[in-house]
Amino acid sequence: MHDTIAVIDFGGQYAHLIATKLRRLGVHSVIKDPDDPVSAYDGLRGIILSGSPALASQGEEQDYEKGIYDLEIPILGFCFGHQEIVQHYGGKVEHRAKEYGPADWHLAQNDSPITKGLDPVEPVFMSHGDSVVSVPDGFVELGYSRLGDGPKHAFTAVADDQRKRYGFQFHPEVDDTVHGEQMLANFCFEVCQCEPT
Repeated sequence: MHDTIAVIDFGGQYAHLIATKLRRLGVHSVIKDPDDPVSAYDGLRGIILSGSPALASQGEEQDYEKGIYDLEIPILGFCFGHQEIVQHYGGKVEHRAKEYGPADWHLAQNDSPITKGLDPVEPVFMSHGDSVVSVPDGFVELGYSRLGDGPKHAFTAVADDQRKRYGFQFHPEVDDTVHGEQMLANFCFEVCQCEPT
C-alpha cells in the first residue's frame, strides 16, 4: 500500500505537473475533482489544492467540497488554493495588481517543517491577481516576496503548523521556483510523513 497525496484540480494548468513532481519524489499521487465527496480522501496522507484562473476574491470556483477542511490530514494550497485556505479560516483576499513572473521570496521565519532546508531568499514564480491581505487566527506569515523592484508582497507563504494547513502564493511545481522540489518534499515527508515507495 502506497502513501498517497491527492491533488485537487481547480482548472489551472499545473495540476498534472504537481502530481508528476510528487511521483518523481516517490510519492503516489491522484488527481481529484473539486466536487468529489469527502469519502474520496479516506486513507490519504495529504491534499494539495492547485491553482486556478478563477478569482478567490470574487467568490469564483467556490462551489467545491469544503468538508475537506474538516479532515485531519495536512492541506497545502498553491496560488488560488493558498487564497482559498486563508479565506476558509477567516483571512482576507483582495483583488490587487497582477504579479506574473520570477520573484524573490524572503523567508520571515524558518521554523516550520514546510520551509526546512530553504535559503533566506528563494527564487519563485508568481502568477496571480488576487492577494492575501490578512491571515486567520493560528496562521503565521512564513515569508514575503518582491517582483523585481516592485513593492513588498506580504503573506506569500503562510502556515498553521498545529492544524497542518499551508499556503504558497507562488508555484513550487514549476522549474522557475528553483527549490520547489524541496518545498514539495517538505510537505510530503516532513508534514505528511509519507514513505517514498
